[in-house]
Amino acid sequence: MGDTILEMKHVTKKFPGVIALNDVSIDVKKGEILGIVGENGAGKSTLMKVLSGSYTNKEYEGEIWIDGKKQTFTSVADAKKVGIEMVYQEVNAMYEASVAENIFVGNLPGSHVVDYKMLYTKTQELLDQLGLEVTPKTLAGSLNSGQLQLMSIVRAIAVNPRIIVFDEPTTALTDSEVDILMNFLERLRSDGVACIYISHKLEEIFRICDRVTIIRDGNVITTGNIGDFDQNSLVEGMIGRKVENMYVKSSHKIGETVLVVNHLSVPHPTIDNRNIVDDISFSLKRGEILGIGGLVGAGRSEALGAVFGQFTKGVTKQVKINGQEVTINSPKDAIKAGIGFVTEERKRTGFIQTMSIRHNLSLISLYDLPKRYFIDRGVEDEKAGAIFGRMKVKAPSMETMVVNLSGGNQQKVVLGKWLMKNPQILFIDEPTKGIDVGAKAEFYKIMDELACAGVSIIMVSSDMPELISMSDRILVLSNGRITGEFDHDEAAQSAIMKAAIADQ
Repeated sequence: MGDTILEMKHVTKKFPGVIALNDVSIDVKKGEILGIVGENGAGKSTLMKVLSGSYTNKEYEGEIWIDGKKQTFTSVADAKKVGIEMVYQEVNAMYEASVAENIFVGNLPGSHVVDYKMLYTKTQELLDQLGLEVTPKTLAGSLNSGQLQLMSIVRAIAVNPRIIVFDEPTTALTDSEVDILMNFLERLRSDGVACIYISHKLEEIFRICDRVTIIRDGNVITTGNIGDFDQNSLVEGMIGRKVENMYVKSSHKIGETVLVVNHLSVPHPTIDNRNIVDDISFSLKRGEILGIGGLVGAGRSEALGAVFGQFTKGVTKQVKINGQEVTINSPKDAIKAGIGFVTEERKRTGFIQTMSIRHNLSLISLYDLPKRYFIDRGVEDEKAGAIFGRMKVKAPSMETMVVNLSGGNQQKVVLGKWLMKNPQILFIDEPTKGIDVGAKAEFYKIMDELACAGVSIIMVSSDMPELISMSDRILVLSNGRITGEFDHDEAAQSAIMKAAIADQ
């Protein structure tokens, strides 16, 4: 590691009624990877918005120094000029343009017309550096979520930055793609690039970071070498209390079968004459948490979506609830049958960004609220308020816009929306994707309470400890087929992974 390249000194950022950052100072050296951890809403993203120029120097107190020189950013462009690049969790792409055009957007080679030969040559060199196996001419719209994230990383390095901020970069990546990123970060380190790495995945922090800074409630709690911490000490610093058992799983009685799905098949969305879910059958009991594991693309989410009626074209299935066959051709049918669905992509399908917490909580239950010409606002406030309190959503009030909440609190609202409807059966797809450890523990506690109360849950999860710890029973899918079934006591990571690759 070399000399200090970046210093952020005494940064304070205030919003109405909230101090988002309180006298925060960090520094990063050349060739260093600094991890920043904290719960959602701790201030990590706000600090990075200050660094990236998204907030101008008039919108916060404090100083930014690069190579010992004080900087004044009035825009994102100012930060880019001194070599600061951002890689965000949410990918921003032009889906109708090529990979090459996405990577060099705003910096296309050529004077009056684009020199495509040079563009494709430069792009291929960058793709080879990262190890991304797509061609420069490939349309961005044809890439999967992991490839899009890797493309955004290539776009960041295309301008030879001196400082790169990675904000939850692996949320959409497979294990092999994470390995690609980790190897590339090692290369950036050896090239003297300073990196800031923000992640809720603590195993990644321990794997790649040299030092780590813990932020809680807008304050720096501590900074130290990564070797000075273990997972418990990091988590305790993040949430401000001792860690006992994150995975809350109570012993309770599992009852009779409530859901039977027979001969479920779902056509592949992009490959003709092939099913992404191929003639599977399964059941779910009262109070049971049924986990579904498998690799990305195994058909897990598609299976839940098809049962729920999100899509019906080419789908075949037989669904019985409490022994009675039901017809589900739409989400409305599923909801009427007593099924709720917390989807994986909460920002796309979980809530309405332009609505408040109150409106999002009551969205599914509007027809249940008393009304004459208009909905009874008092009853809506009472019912939504009860869920708001039960979910412990961190927000000034229920009138706060959901889009302004942290990821963990958004997920609480999405789950709360369904709890207000009192479903008998609840599908949850990647329940803790992109949320911090404190919110995860709260989410697991709520899932456990629901199961103890007799709600039957199907949970899709790529998080192996989560899958093993929270499930009463686990089904494993590979290439659209069930290749393994394990009771809670016999579930082991090695056995689940063996089943997940059995049909590859």
